[in-house]
Amino acid sequence: MRQIKGFVLLLCLCMMFSPLTTYAAKTPTQIAEAEKQHIAQHYNPKSMIVTTQQGQILYDYHQHDNVDPASITKLMTIYLVLDDIDKGKIKLTDEVKVSGRYAKMSRIPGLTTFPLIKGKTYTIKQLLKQGALASSNAAMLVLAEHIDGNSSDFTHRMNRKAQALHMRHTHFNNPSGADNRLIKPFAPSKYKQQHFSKTTAKDMAVLTQQLVKQHPKVLKITRLTSDKQHGHMLKNTNLSLPAQADGLAGADGLKTGTSNHGYNLALTAKQNNLRIHSVLFQVQPFADERAKHVRQQLSNIMVRRAFKNYDYRKVLSKGQHRIQGKMYYVKKDLYDVVPKDHKGYQFKINHGKYVHLTYQRSFLPGTHPPKVEVVKVSGMIQPIVISLCINGGLIIAFIFTITIIKNRKRI
Repeated sequence: MRQIKGFVLLLCLCMMFSPLTTYAAKTPTQIAEAEKQHIAQHYNPKSMIVTTQQGQILYDYHQHDNVDPASITKLMTIYLVLDDIDKGKIKLTDEVKVSGRYAKMSRIPGLTTFPLIKGKTYTIKQLLKQGALASSNAAMLVLAEHIDGNSSDFTHRMNRKAQALHMRHTHFNNPSGADNRLIKPFAPSKYKQQHFSKTTAKDMAVLTQQLVKQHPKVLKITRLTSDKQHGHMLKNTNLSLPAQADGLAGADGLKTGTSNHGYNLALTAKQNNLRIHSVLFQVQPFADERAKHVRQQLSNIMVRRAFKNYDYRKVLSKGQHRIQGKMYYVKKDLYDVVPKDHKGYQFKINHGKYVHLTYQRSFLPGTHPPKVEVVKVSGMIQPIVISLCINGGLIIAFIFTITIIKNRKRI
């Protein structure tokens, strides 16, 4: 039988997690300097957040500041398209024939795009690749109109989904993230007077976490460095993919964003079963080639630091344990993200049904520490309850318990 031991003093607890608290007080460029990579302070982003796939916040820098998401908006469009595929509304193999109007969309001056050829057909999957890799604004507008009939209704859905995901400070103006003044006459009619979408680093962290959780197949697209369609090659703008100029081991998504406000990036990477997300906004100045690479490099540094300081590991084994002074049977192994130098664990029972690891940390809205089911056991019926947990024999265990009690009374 194993005894679960915890920390007694909060001070000791805080000291154990110094990787979490010390670098959260520094700017991204200061952390880069500490990691022996010099990046000038004027390239510091406006905001940044680093989280785990479970929603645990490892670092935040001005996470509540309002920013222009630019093409990171496309992640919400992709989310809704994948939702519709799961519901059977559309299929990845469905084809969209390019009209003259759609062809004109793909040639809007001043915007990233991928040329759509009039009369040709493209599958839903191809259009998703155009948006995710080449950041095509036209591809997202075409998908929105094809699915919902018009881009205004699709944008309504984007905003409803944002609220459902607890993205309280986000408002989208179109499916692509472009300034509506640049995509006229193709801007959603009910949003034409609104120029930029708005969000926060924290809200976009929620979107990236939920997108990967609910639709992990999106990574099969975002990990691609290129794709060829109708003789035209499209290339991924995410330079943090392993084979790219600013490659990071384990990186497989998600999306870049660019506007005159600066360079943005939603990055995800996985190493040793630990997935880390990083969302960064507005590295300036716009049109500075160095700034474009800095958004990748700062994100890489923060993700590498998370991999260096944290592990995803088993923290509690299946079986019988004493937790908070009482005996419980833990139904399966509990895995969680913990600092690598953490040796002792403190656990908490929720409503007598679940156990989770507790230490000083915070989570994104709608997410919580990982938990597993437990059953309280005590005295004479311990072996029976353990058998119940393993085999699910509720009625048999109950009858057997009553029989034991009756036999003891006769004796």
